[in-house]
Amino acid sequence: MGRLEAMLNRPRLQITEPMDDAGAPGRMFANPLSGFDILSAARRQIWVLVASVAVTVLLGILYLVQALPNYTSSASILIDAKKVGMTAATPLEGSLTFETGAVDSQLQILTSDKIASAVATRLGLQNNMAFIDPQGSYLTETVKGAIGLVRSAINVVTQAPPTPEVKDLPEPLRLLLAVNVLQDNLRVARVGRTYVFILDYTNPDPVLAQAIVGQYANAYLEDQLDSKFDSTRRATNWMEERIRDLKAQSLAADEAVQKYRADNNLVEASGRLIDEQSLTDATTQLTTARSALDTASARYQRLKEIIDNQDINASLTESLENPNVAQLRSRYLQAAKLESEISARYGPNHLAADKARKDMAAYTRLIFAELINLLPGYQSDVSIAQARVNSIQNTINQLRQTSASNDSAMVKLRSLEQESDSLKTLYSTFLQKAQELQQQQSFPVTDARVISDASTPLLPSSPKKLLVLLASLVLGGIAGAGLGWLREWRDRGFRTASQIRDELGLEFIANVPALQPSAFLVQQALAPGELRSAGGTAGRRLTLTNNQILQKVVNEPFSQFAEAIRALRFKMNLEFPRRKGIVIGMVSIFPDEGKSSIAKNLASSIALQGTSTILIDGDLRNPSLTNNLLSGPKTGLIDVIAGRASVEDVVAYEQESGLAFLPGGARTRAANDIFGSSRAQDLIDSLRRQYDIVIIDFPPVGALTDAMAASYAVDGYFFVAHWGKTPRKVLKEFTINHPELTDKTLGVVLNKVDLKSLGKYGSHQSGSQYAKYTQKYFSDPTTAK
Repeated sequence: MGRLEAMLNRPRLQITEPMDDAGAPGRMFANPLSGFDILSAARRQIWVLVASVAVTVLLGILYLVQALPNYTSSASILIDAKKVGMTAATPLEGSLTFETGAVDSQLQILTSDKIASAVATRLGLQNNMAFIDPQGSYLTETVKGAIGLVRSAINVVTQAPPTPEVKDLPEPLRLLLAVNVLQDNLRVARVGRTYVFILDYTNPDPVLAQAIVGQYANAYLEDQLDSKFDSTRRATNWMEERIRDLKAQSLAADEAVQKYRADNNLVEASGRLIDEQSLTDATTQLTTARSALDTASARYQRLKEIIDNQDINASLTESLENPNVAQLRSRYLQAAKLESEISARYGPNHLAADKARKDMAAYTRLIFAELINLLPGYQSDVSIAQARVNSIQNTINQLRQTSASNDSAMVKLRSLEQESDSLKTLYSTFLQKAQELQQQQSFPVTDARVISDASTPLLPSSPKKLLVLLASLVLGGIAGAGLGWLREWRDRGFRTASQIRDELGLEFIANVPALQPSAFLVQQALAPGELRSAGGTAGRRLTLTNNQILQKVVNEPFSQFAEAIRALRFKMNLEFPRRKGIVIGMVSIFPDEGKSSIAKNLASSIALQGTSTILIDGDLRNPSLTNNLLSGPKTGLIDVIAGRASVEDVVAYEQESGLAFLPGGARTRAANDIFGSSRAQDLIDSLRRQYDIVIIDFPPVGALTDAMAASYAVDGYFFVAHWGKTPRKVLKEFTINHPELTDKTLGVVLNKVDLKSLGKYGSHQSGSQYAKYTQKYFSDPTTAK
């Protein structure tokens, strides 16, 4: 009853058990992404990112190596809008050419089949197999070959005729292919909102690219000439008749204007009324006079402001116009320079510096005295300018009164003049158009011209090496980030203490570092199974092993590994203070997680403190402790429970610590449910009375139920998880489904921890700042450096 009460009164863990909808307790676990640190994840996956970028950059380099260079030749064509307006066959044609739609129509003409066919015919591209069916890069040819094989196979299966070669096609089809190739590789673009078109053609042959662009420009210009010739010929006859009518109308309108002017005595000079001309001249003079007045006023106000503010720096403008001020300012600057040099060399209190400052003050007074003398002259200029403005304003008022009487007569005169001018302008325009059309019938003028001839490209336009490398770099970074995220998402093992606390609701005990063979202290081991005396007791069997992992705490008590084992011992002391006969179970989900090694080192660590301790190898199906500590014993735990041997007959002792070890023994059928028997319970009760600490190394709980079957006798369990390997989901589901074991779990131990990598997961125990000092406290070479 005492043991049961102590077990019930022991402080329980920490797993929250809220009530579910049915009223039954249910465990609550935190978000599995709790504690995720993106910066730490980036440090962990940095080499994945680097490798991904390296691969994509290498692929980009391979692409650049095998890709064929292409060359682009360019030419610029200007559609002369002003020339189009003059040479249009009709007034409507001249106005339409300025619209955006008309300019875009020219772009469609440039890319039309007609122009492309003319270019292909002139250059004989329909007979150029290298142009119609060019040789591609290694990658392109490989793809084309694969497609050709597939097509051949399809033709064989379907008994279709083979695809003819390009060279065997008739010339019209080859010309059509050439036109398609030209249009595919031609780029025509308008430059902003201008009337300039850029023609670019790309081809592996730079000379051919130049020839094609040049022929495109020539073909377009000739097409413009042909279209203009046809339009001018049709418009000539109509315009000649229209000109005769406009001439008669213009003469009649001009005679009406002259008769009205003579009848109303409207005298003109240079085509305008005298009063109107005088008013215009006076208005111009008034504008000039007002500008002069504003200038004089501004100069006067600025000088007055300088004098009022005593601004010595602002006097620079007047010093440029007045020689006296300029001379005084020059002396002032010399004195200021002298004062600065003396103050810097001998200090501001030097007599020469003081004298220089006095000179500066004197020159300042003289400068402003000179400026004050200039002020009346500036004021006089303002008065004169104001008088001139007033005089011109009076003249304008008089002229306006005189011209008011002629306004009524001028209204009808202007109307007659506008009609006459319109007819004259229309007649002149049609007459000019007729003359231009007559000239264009024999020599039409094109509406476009080449402003930049096609030149032979010297450097390839594609592939763009820098752009390909930058794209490879960016794509590699994206792919590496995605792959790193996938690796992080697939990392289902426990890495940090926060994951254990948040996902399992269990306490984290310690990080047990991973041990490498190079970190072991080589020790001369006795032959397994040898019998020696210990403590004067003859015939006492000893545990003999050269496995330094099992002897780590004994051989290196000041190592970081030993410190992690002491954390387990400290947890036991907190949970069971001053108690005797404690039974501790060591469990793990899967085999090879280091559970047996931790159990052995924990038992040795406790025994080294003088506490009577016995270690039981409870993994009867795979007794790894027994095989490592003893040389194939014939008897063990199974024989003791069956009554075929006593504990004293089969137990062995560790010489250095005095730890008692109860081996598992030979494998038998009875091992299937050994811990569920009453004899096993009696044995454990007997060992409680005989030893202070009983540690049982159970088989993995993921496959066997021995640890759960012995929960009646175990006071507490330590869960051992392989760092980064034990799946979090599996362990989480186990703790939920087996509360009889979870409730007694003292904590979780992360084993085989890579201390150098632990810092990448945000753990303070292996951070870069902490790792620098671990060598001062731990003697083992596995400590992170």
